[in-house]
Order: sequence, then C-alpha cells, then structure tokens
Amino acid sequence: MTLEWMKKQAGWVIGIFGIFILGGLVMMDRAGSYRSDRHHNIVGKVNGEEIPTDRFQSDLNNYIKGQEQQSGKAPEGLQLAQIRDGLFNFKVQSILIQKVFTDYQLYPSREEMMDYVLKHPQEVAGHIARYKGYEEMPPFLADSSIDQSRYENWLAQDSVYDRYSMRELEEQLRTSVIPQVQLQQILKSQNHRTALEETFSLAMRENKAKVKFYHVSADSFTVAADKFKDADLKGYYDAHPDSFFFHDDAARLAYVRIPLKPSLLDTNLMLDLAKQLKERAGNGEKFADLAKDYSNDPGSAEKGGKLEGLRGREGLDPAFANAAFALAPGQISEPVLSQFGYHIILLHDKKKGEQGDTAEKIEVSHILLKINAGTETVDSLMTMAKDMRESAQKIGLEAAAKNAKLALDKTVIFEKATLTPLGGVYVQGANSFAFSQFESKEKISEALQAEDGIYMFSRDAKFAKGRDFERAKPLIGALMAKEEKLALAKKELEAQKSAILAAPADALPARFGKAVLDSTPAATSADSWVPGFGYSSPNLFAVFALPVGQWSQIYVSDMGAVLAKVVDKASLTDTELTAKVQAAMSQPDQYQASSLYQEWIANLPKTADVENKMDMVYRN
Repeated sequence: MTLEWMKKQAGWVIGIFGIFILGGLVMMDRAGSYRSDRHHNIVGKVNGEEIPTDRFQSDLNNYIKGQEQQSGKAPEGLQLAQIRDGLFNFKVQSILIQKVFTDYQLYPSREEMMDYVLKHPQEVAGHIARYKGYEEMPPFLADSSIDQSRYENWLAQDSVYDRYSMRELEEQLRTSVIPQVQLQQILKSQNHRTALEETFSLAMRENKAKVKFYHVSADSFTVAADKFKDADLKGYYDAHPDSFFFHDDAARLAYVRIPLKPSLLDTNLMLDLAKQLKERAGNGEKFADLAKDYSNDPGSAEKGGKLEGLRGREGLDPAFANAAFALAPGQISEPVLSQFGYHIILLHDKKKGEQGDTAEKIEVSHILLKINAGTETVDSLMTMAKDMRESAQKIGLEAAAKNAKLALDKTVIFEKATLTPLGGVYVQGANSFAFSQFESKEKISEALQAEDGIYMFSRDAKFAKGRDFERAKPLIGALMAKEEKLALAKKELEAQKSAILAAPADALPARFGKAVLDSTPAATSADSWVPGFGYSSPNLFAVFALPVGQWSQIYVSDMGAVLAKVVDKASLTDTELTAKVQAAMSQPDQYQASSLYQEWIANLPKTADVENKMDMVYRN
C-alpha cells in the first residue's frame, strides 16, 4: 500500500503519521546519518518481523526530499527525530494491520472494488493526478465538480484499466482500502448503540444555547508541586491503589552540557558570507532568490525574505531597525549584526502612518545568516568533552562537572518511548544510553552533540514497569498541586457568588475578584469547547437544562471553577428529539465506525511485541 493512498483514504489510520505522505516519491542520498554495520541493519521488530534499515531510510528520504521541495529546508534535530519516530510507528501499525487482514481473511470482491470506484470520483481523479506528466488526465476529471454520467461512461471503457495509475489503484483497493472498510464494519457490529446513548449524543450536538459565566482559572493561583512532603505523597499514593501503574520501564539521567557557542572565527566567516551576498545582490542577482537559498529565517525565506506588512520600530531588533530605517527605498544595507545573526536588508518602501499616526513604517526584506558553531569549534569542544568523560569515568560525572565548572542537572523520569527527556532539545543517543543492553555497563555516555551543546549522561535512577512510589512522586506532586489550585478556585468563586447573583443581569461587571466574566460568542452546542468548561463538558450540558436566566451551581473542571447561566437557547422538543433518535438508529453510524476503528488502531501496537532500535541506528 502506498502512504499517499493511506492518507487519502484512511486518515484515521495514519493519524499524525500522515506527514509522510507525499506524491512523486524520489530517492535522496541524505536524511541523517545511520550506522550500517551488521548490528544496525534493522530499525526494529514487530512480533519478530524485522523492519530493515535500508527500506526505512528510503521511505524517510522520500519524505525529506518532499519537505525540501516544499519549504526549501530539510528537517533537522527534534523535527527530524519526530518524523523518524512517526514513520516507525506507522510501519508498526501497517505490519499489524496487514496481519489482521490475513487472519480475518479480508479480501474484497471485484464488485466491491468497482462500487468503491463508482462512488468516489474525486478520489480517483486525485489518484490519477499524481501521475501527471506520465499519463494524460481526462479533462472532465480535472473539473471541481465531476459529471457522474461522463465518469461512468469513462469507466465502462476497457482501456481505462490499462493505465498504470488504475492498476495501482486496484492493488490499493484490494490490499488496503476495502479491507479497512470491512474491518470497520466488523468492529462496529460488536458495539451497539442504545436509544438512551443516541438521545444523549443528539442532545449534546443539536441543543444550543448562549451562556454567560464567571470563571476562576486554576492557573491564577500558584502552588508548587514540591511543597508536599513524602508522607503527603505516600498518603495520596496509598489512597489510590488502582492508579499509578506504569506500563513501561523508565529512567532518570544526570547530565552536563557544554554550551555550543560560535567562536570569533565562526562569526567572521559568517560576516564574509554576508558581504559576498550583499555584493551579489548589488551585481544584479535577485534578492528574493538569494533569500530563498541562504536565509535562516524560516518565516520569510520562502517568501524571498519579505517581512509581511508595514513595520514600525517596535517589535524589531534595535540594530535591525536602525539600519533599515536609515536606508532609501531600493537600497541594500551592509551586513548588520543583531541578536539573531547577520542581516542583509532590502528596503522596499517607507511611509508615514495613517489616521494621525505620524511614525514612519517600512516595507522590508532581509536575509538572515545565523552564526552557528563551525567544524573547528565543534571539534575543539568534542575534544574537551572526551577528556571530561575520561575523568568522569574515574571520579564520577558530578565531580568531573564541578572540576570543569559546569552545572549538573537531571532529566525528568522518562520511558523508553519518550523521544527526548529534555523538553524541546533532542539529544540522539540519550534514550539508547538509558535503556540499551549494549550500553548497560557504561557508567558515562559518549559525548553526544545536540543543537545547543554537547551532552554527557550518567544513570541517576531506573524504574521497572508496574506500581512504584518513587517513580510516581513527581506525578503525584503535580496532581496534588492541581487539586489544591482547583480547590482555591472554587473557594474564590464561592466567596464572590453572592455579589454575582446580586449584580444587574444587563450590566454584569467584567470581574469580581479573580472571577472573570466570559460568554459564548453565539449559540453553542454542549459538545463544543468552551473556556472554563472544556470540550464536550457534562457540566455545560447540565447548565443547558436550566431555565433561561437562572444561575447554576458552581462547577469545577480541569481548568478551574465556573458559575454560569443561559441567556438564550434553542432546544429540540421531545417529539423532534424522538424522531431524530429513531432516524439515527435506523441508519449506519459512519462516525461511530470510524471512531471505533481509530481507537482500535491506536491501541493495536500495545498488543504486540515491538522492539525499537532507532536510537542506536541513528546515533551519529
């Protein structure tokens, strides 16, 4: 099955892994280093079935090539790691799904495939369009609205099925699309809606109201998670014997970071490049083309360096603003150093503000050259890190860090599947060091390079799956802090309730204490997201049942406390609701079938023995 088709036909299968879908898959020679020795010829296994590294890398290359063509930049660092992780999870799902198709003997008939093609002309047209340049697209299929009779007459021609695109479509229908539809129906047949469930679902979706409410946010209070003593945490842990079960091993690492800062040589090299680009622009090369090729500003590079709209000095780096406002329209600046790097600025226009605003505004493009640590700088720091590692192996990482005047920090507790234990910073190899059997005897990790520095790790703690108080302590602390903040929010709203009830209905104050007035912008269904209530809130549904103008009781949600009243509503009558329930019960619920399948697919990998070796394969 192709990823393109899976995205088109089964987005609920792919989920976030739709990022790998691109037309015109083209091979590419780079996508991050990976080791090719015999220990790393697979990136993982699913119930013993291997996922070869070379095939995985090929699919990864295809996606990255498409990303470069679209944005002009190849993904790096954490973004690249997230893509690799997503592709791995997609492959795991694909292997397991194909096994289910085989076990359930889900094979479509020719009639089923033809029926699908007849009912989905837009999808067929989109599939054929991907072969533009190789096959001619029938003109009527290019229309936004396809004439069904012409489409059926076209399908009746035997020559249509000689097309490569249609042969591939037939294979996809046979091996993927139709079996997925069949499996959806199998899952749906095991789950039956009751009239009560359908009544509640319809009322949530179709009853609408406009609501005003006072909301006290839990975040308006500060409660530190580390304020609770071990005895408090243990009491909470013991009071919830069915909670805090962990399904995977976890670890916490201690680490030091050697900052990766550019040297004076790196700065001068970037200045030289900036001068060259300025000269090339002055000699007639298009500024926009140079920006697309060289600028490190992702927001403007693909637009030829153009910053949107007219800009005043506010919001601009002072050095950038001073240089830009000193230019005449059409003039290109000398390289300008700001906190972001070197800029080459092209001023398009300069205007006075409108409606009494006399401040000047500029329309401007720029090329940003970020100053990164060069090879020599990195090599020098890596040598320093290796020397420090040798010391740490003898005296420990904490002592070695102290000698080097570097801070020793600790990661959060993280599981094997965690992509990075350092928030937005991705350090390839940290996960492998924490969990790999091949590195279990190493006290100190290798020097691992990331975007912001060179890291070294030591093991601080390891946790097995199951219930574990020590492992649960940070989670319990956060939960207790959240519960205390919610209690404070409720207490604050209770203190303001009498004043709120006494306030004139047509002139409610914007706030009482920490209680802030808010409202739905228009008539809203209870299954919507509403600030203070959340998404599909039972509390909001309960408010809908109140008479117009009557204040509710105080409700507590995950976000805080709310006190609400309906100011207008339009609800189905009992007769209308009964009729809609009967009609819905007599029809297949495609949304329910899709939701069931989506949930089933998400849980499928949990039933399998999945071995992930990517952190070792993509170590360098």
